[in-house]
Amino acid sequence: MERLSLRVQKLFHSEWPLIAILSLTFIVRLPSLFEPLWYGDEAIYLTIGQKILRGGLLYADIFDHKTPGIYYLTAAAIRLFGGSVWSVKFLLMIWVLATFVAFFFLGKRLLSKKVALAATAILAVLTSTPLIEGNIYNSEILMILPISLGILAGLRQRFFIAGIFFSLAFLLKVPAMFDFAAFSIFVLFTIRKKAVSEILKNLTLLLAGFFVPIFLTSLYFLWQGALEEYLRSAFLFNITYVGRGNSFIFTHGLLVAKALPVFLLVCCYGVRSFLRFQKSGDTGFTLLDFLVLWLFLSFYAAVFGGRPYEHYLIQAVAPFSLIAAASFFKKSFAKVGATVLLVVVALTFALGFRLYLHSSYYTNFFKYTTNQIGFEQYTKTYNWHAATNYALADFLKGCEKFNREGVCVEGRTGKGDSLYIFSNQPAVYFLSGLDPASRYITFFHIAGDDKAKTQTAKEISEREPKYILVEKPPPGNFPALEKLLSSRYNLFAFYEDMAIYKIIKNSRL
Repeated sequence: MERLSLRVQKLFHSEWPLIAILSLTFIVRLPSLFEPLWYGDEAIYLTIGQKILRGGLLYADIFDHKTPGIYYLTAAAIRLFGGSVWSVKFLLMIWVLATFVAFFFLGKRLLSKKVALAATAILAVLTSTPLIEGNIYNSEILMILPISLGILAGLRQRFFIAGIFFSLAFLLKVPAMFDFAAFSIFVLFTIRKKAVSEILKNLTLLLAGFFVPIFLTSLYFLWQGALEEYLRSAFLFNITYVGRGNSFIFTHGLLVAKALPVFLLVCCYGVRSFLRFQKSGDTGFTLLDFLVLWLFLSFYAAVFGGRPYEHYLIQAVAPFSLIAAASFFKKSFAKVGATVLLVVVALTFALGFRLYLHSSYYTNFFKYTTNQIGFEQYTKTYNWHAATNYALADFLKGCEKFNREGVCVEGRTGKGDSLYIFSNQPAVYFLSGLDPASRYITFFHIAGDDKAKTQTAKEISEREPKYILVEKPPPGNFPALEKLLSSRYNLFAFYEDMAIYKIIKNSRL
């Protein structure tokens, strides 16, 4: 015990700047622990996590299009920390602090302690505020930890373990494959004449480690009888998703056009490495080359989908921070590093990303914690529909019948009741605790897919949710639901832009 205490004291003494960064990060991120459930992606994760804990099978019983990591991580957070949005916010806080520790040791291994501290500070500034939605629980910020650990393991010649870490990042979200590709190219381009077989062995171990977790998750869904749903939802759906808005001459053509600079960069590195290898037996592929390649590949991962959501940029922040810090402290990095950073920043704005300082984020938090504004008003500072979602959830959980003493004898909803929301506001499912009546929990998932609409209408008809909420005006065309509403439901009430329909008893067709 005494030895452990001495080690901890030594760690605090030697790494106090890192401890300071972590402490400041905790303070800066503190308001995120008090956020209401206002962000759509978080609502999807929580609703799916809740369904998993009730025995539902991801993709088969409830749908979203990311790989399974974030949903099962969310389910674990709910189980450990409770059924509120705080559970994932608290998990994110712990995860981010662990990420910065791993990233610091990565920077230290790649460059120096001074550069590692500066890079970690830059990473903390960019990912711990609402500037690029670092306060949101999303896959992009979660991926940095396994990616950092993967590179660290690879640098220590533990390539199989490195592959597993990259695979865990991939299972959080598919674009992590670009970070994996950057490190794989780095391993390949460090080949030497006297160690060709060793490099090939390392690449084999790296690839094997990468595919093992993916294979195991595939086995799990195969065992559950949902392999087809897993592959179609987590992989094939993403091909369609990124294709929307990316048509240029041919389908997905714009993706190819966006990839051209990265492709040319890889080709240039490849040709240069090949020529040097023939001449001297060494490719001469440097650390700066790797960082530039990593930045461009991860930045391409952030922009190739064609949607300028700020949190997409988080994937590229790790190599960006390393290059920025190294360019300041190392003269050999300065010219190339500064040029690369300027190119990335210019492209960020040119591609439509809008970065906001969100100064009111902290002032509103101060007002809320000092009781100057109430919870409803605080929730409205994020968006007005978040407050509506809480009110709708309270209505659904409310009392329908009271006895003479004013005691509730019958709630509006009870155990076994389900709900369907014809909208893109899945937060009401989680806040009300009601089970979704369909595997598709947002209209976005079925918009433009007649087969999915037919399946959804069938599921709603079979499950007979007691209430159906319909956004006004509706988010799209859904004739089968309109027919169901007109034959088996009554318009019960309106609240803001939501129409509340209640089932007619004995209404089965």
